[in-house]
Amino acid sequence: MRWPIAAVITPFMFASVAHGAAPLADVGVLTCTLAEQGQRETDPDSETRAMYCTFKPNGSGPEETYAGEIKNVGSTDSLDKKRVLIWAVLGPGDRELKPGVLAQSFMGESAGEVIEGGQTPTQLTGDEDDAYRLRPISEDKQQAAEATGALTVVELRIKSVPS
Repeated sequence: MRWPIAAVITPFMFASVAHGAAPLADVGVLTCTLAEQGQRETDPDSETRAMYCTFKPNGSGPEETYAGEIKNVGSTDSLDKKRVLIWAVLGPGDRELKPGVLAQSFMGESAGEVIEGGQTPTQLTGDEDDAYRLRPISEDKQQAAEATGALTVVELRIKSVPS
């Protein structure tokens, strides 16, 4: 009976060691311009807006462009009056950035707590490669407080990568 338990626990131990081996580093900045109009739904309360984004990696990597959507579930006014969203892109410092690495969905819940500099501690985590995260660089304190408990989903599709 001991072996089945060890077989279940052991992979998780190695996964946590491997995951903890590469600390997250600031790998670039993602700047997104939102469409003026969005789609609102009431069950549950949500808003979806299209966006066009540019990823500028730190260092010598090529700039990439993405198209996508941002959806806030649980809040219909957290995207009001916003035209530009800026995120720090965090990722493994020991891994080379591959073209299109941000072409995935990112999700996270707004904590509503505002820390020094007006940033919420929320990070959006990639669903295909959870080593990559988006952390808001600028956030309105009032909007952050109103969005407490809202789930944010960002879906990005690669548009172009200069060669």
